[in-house]
Amino acid sequence: MGVFVAAEAINMALQIEENGEAFYKGLAARFQDPPVKAVLEDLAVQEQRHYEAFLKLSRYVTEPVYSLEEWEEYARYLEVAVDNAIFAGPDKALALADSIADVSTALRMALGFEKDTLLFYYDLRELMREADRAVVDEIIREEKAHVRRLAALLGGARSQA
Repeated sequence: MGVFVAAEAINMALQIEENGEAFYKGLAARFQDPPVKAVLEDLAVQEQRHYEAFLKLSRYVTEPVYSLEEWEEYARYLEVAVDNAIFAGPDKALALADSIADVSTALRMALGFEKDTLLFYYDLRELMREADRAVVDEIIREEKAHVRRLAALLGGARSQA
């Protein structure tokens, strides 16, 4: 029987946060518009904080066991997430950031990254013990704030175009 352990999901979250930090740092280095640069730099810092929170959580997370059917369904979901370039490692996240030609494209890509991350974290939350969910809930709240900030920037970037 297959099992999915919360520790595997936490490891995936660690990768997501590491890649997000690299992506935002790369974008911040690429775009010099002060409001955009400031938000991107702040998002990189927040991704690092999320990484640290997940790292701390990984040290004491318990291992819930799931059925083969549940594991197979979740494994398909993870496969799609991993295929996304932003999840493929910090080097690819930096290369992706370097390849983006304009702020609007960068912000749309970042929004997509944040939305995918939110979907994953909602599922991750369900894998956690009740006592561990507060950490994930806080990160979800912050990721939602990332979406709002990026959407506001994107709205501003479109109106300037």
